[in-house]
Amino acid sequence: MKEWGTGIHKSYRRGNTLYLTMYYTQKSPDTLVPLGFGLSLWNFAAPGEGQLRGISATWWNPVRHRWEKPTYHESNGLFGFELPASSTVKLASGKVGHVYVRVKFGKTAHTGQWHFEPMVTAYSLLTRKGAYDSNFLSDSRRQYTSTLRP
Repeated sequence: MKEWGTGIHKSYRRGNTLYLTMYYTQKSPDTLVPLGFGLSLWNFAAPGEGQLRGISATWWNPVRHRWEKPTYHESNGLFGFELPASSTVKLASGKVGHVYVRVKFGKTAHTGQWHFEPMVTAYSLLTRKGAYDSNFLSDSRRQYTSTLRP
């Protein structure tokens, strides 16, 4: 599986919003059924458990067709976005899927160099006959860097 994004600029100022499109694709004989997505953010100058201070995010839930807050966030820098259990999102081999994420840098966000890593955090695989496949896909994720200024 490959995961990458577009929309990350080289720099932002506090108060700006990043508009990210997170993409994913896979090339296996199976169909990918994503269950959740994530955006990892880290700044080596920020405290380990305070990475997300002053930062908020929303995502366009493709099942509910609306902007929503993350399902969870971890203080070490991960926003998690989970699809509803009734989701029917599926991705055939060789196709490209995407989700939209907005990240707002507030007045108290740590300045300096930020790193971003978009990812599929959970998924199932379905065989051509619709049965669940317990295999896992190896993944290749792109990382991006941007500078946050006061």
